[in-house]
Parts: sequence; C-alpha cells; structure tokens
Amino acid sequence: MSRLFWKIFIWFWCALALLSLSIGWGVKVYVEQARPLSEQLPQAQVAAISLAFERGDTRKARNLLRELNKEIRFPIFVVNAEGEDILNRRLPRFVTRLLNHEGLGSKRLFVTEVRLPSGETYQVVAPRQTPFADNSSPPQWLALSITLVISTLVCFWLARYLTAPIARLRDATHQLAGGQLSVRVGDLWGRKDEIADLAIDFDKMADKIQDLINGRQQLLRDVSHELRSPLARLQVALALARRIESGENSYLDRIERDLLRLEELIGEVLALSRLETSGFTALNETILLSELVREIIDDTSLEAGQKPCRLETQIEEHIVFTGNGELLRRAIENIVRNAIKYTAVDTVVTVSLVRHDNQLVIRVSDQGNGIAEQDIASIFEPFVRLDAAREHESGGYGLGLAIARKAVELHGGEISAFNCPAGAGLCIDIQLPVRE
Repeated sequence: MSRLFWKIFIWFWCALALLSLSIGWGVKVYVEQARPLSEQLPQAQVAAISLAFERGDTRKARNLLRELNKEIRFPIFVVNAEGEDILNRRLPRFVTRLLNHEGLGSKRLFVTEVRLPSGETYQVVAPRQTPFADNSSPPQWLALSITLVISTLVCFWLARYLTAPIARLRDATHQLAGGQLSVRVGDLWGRKDEIADLAIDFDKMADKIQDLINGRQQLLRDVSHELRSPLARLQVALALARRIESGENSYLDRIERDLLRLEELIGEVLALSRLETSGFTALNETILLSELVREIIDDTSLEAGQKPCRLETQIEEHIVFTGNGELLRRAIENIVRNAIKYTAVDTVVTVSLVRHDNQLVIRVSDQGNGIAEQDIASIFEPFVRLDAAREHESGGYGLGLAIARKAVELHGGEISAFNCPAGAGLCIDIQLPVRE
C-alpha cells in the first residue's frame, strides 16, 4: 500500500469514526434527558386512575382508562387479585413476568396498589419505558465495534478507489522512464473524473514520446545505411588514388583517417539502433565469463601500452553466464577502452569480476580526473560527450557507453558509474543476474 493510501485511509477513518461517535453520544444524551419527561406522563396517569378507583367511582375510572389507552403509547393496566385486567385485555408477557417477580418494587413498571371502598384490591400498572430494558439493549462496546468496523470498510474502499488509479499511473510512469515506450494506462475501470483525464493525457504523451524516439531511431538507421554506399565508393577511390600516387601523401593519409572514423561512427550508430530495437534476441549462449574478460584484457593491452598505463585484473575463476557473448564482449570492451583513454599516464586500470550472492559484478576503474557528479547520469546517453572529451582523438562519438548500457539491459542487468572512493578516477559497474 502506498503512503497516500494510508494518509487518505487514516484521515477519512478518523473523521468517520469521530462523526459516528459524536452522533451516538448525542443520541444517548438526548435519550437520557428525554427519559425523565417520558416517565412523568405514565406516572401521572397511573395516579389519576388510582385516585378514581380509591373514590369508588369505578365507572369513571374504567372510562378514564379506556380514553388514556387510546392516547398514550404504552397501555395502562388495572389488574385484579387473579392477575386479570379489568378491561379483559391480555397482559403482555413482560408485564406478567415483572409483576410476579418484582411486584410493587419493580424498576421497570409503575405499580400502584389501590383498595376500593368495597375492600377489593387492584394494581394499576404502566411501563416506565420500552419493553427492552437498559440491560437488554446492545452494550456500548458492541455498538462501538460495529461503528469502527463499518467505518474501516468504508474508508478502506474510499482510499482504494482514490489511490488505485494513481498507483497505476505511477507504475506506468516508471515503466516509461525505464524505456518501455509501449506502456499505456488505458481505461481506469470506467472512471470519468479528473484522474481518468490525467490517464488519457499520459497516454497521449507516451504516444508522442514513442513517435519521436522511433522517428529518431529510424532516421539514424536510414542515414547510416545511406552513408554506407558513398563511403564504400570513397574507399575505392582512395585505394585507386594510392595506386596512382606513389610514395607518402599526407592528404591521402588524412582522407583515410577520416574515412575510418566515419566508418566507425556508422557502425556504432547501426549497432546502437539494433540494440534499441532488440535486434539481438539470442541470449541463450553459455559463456565462460572469466575467460571472456581475460580475452578483452589481452586485446586492449596494446592500447594500454601505447598510453602508457597498466591493466590489472581481479577475476574470480569459473564464472559461467548465459546470454549473448558478442554483446557482452562489446559492452565490456567499450568500458575498458574508455578507461584506458581517460586514465592518467603511468597509472593503473583495474578490471574485476566477482560474484555477490545472486549477481555477477564487473567493475572497471581508472585513475583519471573523474566526472562531475551532475554529469554522471548522462554519460550513458547516445552522443553525449563531456567538455573535456570533445576532441575526436580522445573523446570518441559518445556511443560506446550507450551501446554498453543497452547490451547490459538486454541481459536483465544494470550499469552504473561513480567517482572512485579514493578521489581519483571513475568506476563503472556492470551487474548481471546469475542464471542457473
């Protein structure tokens, strides 16, 4: 449950519980205040009937009894010695029971004994309140429990109704931020309120973002493919020019270097485009990751010697991983070459491979100048090069780390960068899930 859910639930629950308790307290106070008034009327009526019988005017007493029974809510009974009503009415069971058990001392009946001049004895009886006495009514704890249960259920439903679509929007936002451009909120259980309008706006925004990104990727693919043909023709023309021109020619050398850079750029753009569209789907290859990292170190040792710098390894043996070997090779190699470019001269680039619980961690750290904290999150974006890396000789095209990130994400892993704790250099971690 979200924090918003509990906030809404607790506030509404407290408000409803306080309202229910206030109403219950008010009703109780009203009843307690009104009860003495309600008891005075039958008490006065019992006294009037008793007085009429004591005077010996039984006819007037009977007529008065009939009239009062038509007007009042609870009947008044005049019971003889045999327990029969003088108007031949059937006594309610609770009246009979109380007369037999409590008699004149009953707390729930007004009972007055009347002796006529003839010597006959009668009992004038009237209920003090409803047939349900205080001790037979529901206890306060039961009423309180029912109130709390009902308020809890109502508030839970209300909080759920308000927060469920917000949680769904939040999940969709996280998925969109994670690169799942096809995610949509869709219909929110038929809602037609402001939250439903927000979901519609979110879907429109996601459609627009998906169109823009897909358009960018398609543009890069189209441009890269279109450049391949003239690039190939230029390379053929360069080879023919070298045959005609004997000896060293700095202009042709410069053209050749630029063509190689252009070919490298086109290759990286196409590789990134294939990764972004999940072009590599074969992730079932069994890879001896320890040996793969060693091969990459051997391949990049020549560049390290030209820097110059040293490559040091801390590789755990016999680590096996299931995935795409070529993708992982390219990802790790891009990171290692990047570290060699930016480490200081005569320093050490460290490459480690260890297993922590259910993750394989590959860490590459250099001893360069590091990166400003605000720029770390952007180094894995395509075509991002920091100010210090704008020269082609050292900065590349800003695609190597983007390709590495996509390759790692396709394997269900994560890649992150941070400045080394020692205060010099950059550390890049690749975390891959262990696949048994």
